[in-house]
Amino acid sequence: MTSGKTANSEVSNTITGLSGMAFHHFGLAVSAPEEAFLYLASLGYSEGNSVFDPLQRVNLAMRHHALMPDVEVIWPGDGPSPIDNLVKRTGSMIYHLCYTCPDPAAALSALEAAGLETVLVSPPTPAILFGGRHVSFHHISGFGLIEMLYPNHPS
Repeated sequence: MTSGKTANSEVSNTITGLSGMAFHHFGLAVSAPEEAFLYLASLGYSEGNSVFDPLQRVNLAMRHHALMPDVEVIWPGDGPSPIDNLVKRTGSMIYHLCYTCPDPAAALSALEAAGLETVLVSPPTPAILFGGRHVSFHHISGFGLIEMLYPNHPS
């Protein structure tokens, strides 16, 4: 498997046989972003978009690198958020991997056909950080949490 970035910062790693799933980014949950930003900057990462997403109830900031995977830094907003318990327990950790694919439903079906249990954690929701493209979260047995970034609208 080889990886490289396109002009749109999409990673071209495609998982063979899984409906064109391509790795997009790591999701890093933190209680506060400053040290994560400092670490990523020291590795040569550049700043991307940064927003508060009221639908996901978290702050989000992308970091990009020409040779390394993109990282989405996620930290709680002022109110309750889905990552509160996670950051209370760990302080910070990579807790999800995000994939793009032309047909997320087919990709999830392929994972199930391969013998993996998939559990919907969060249904497709518009994501401000990704220009309104929908994202959904799924727990994959034996692996953990993945985010599916839809091409335009959920299929």
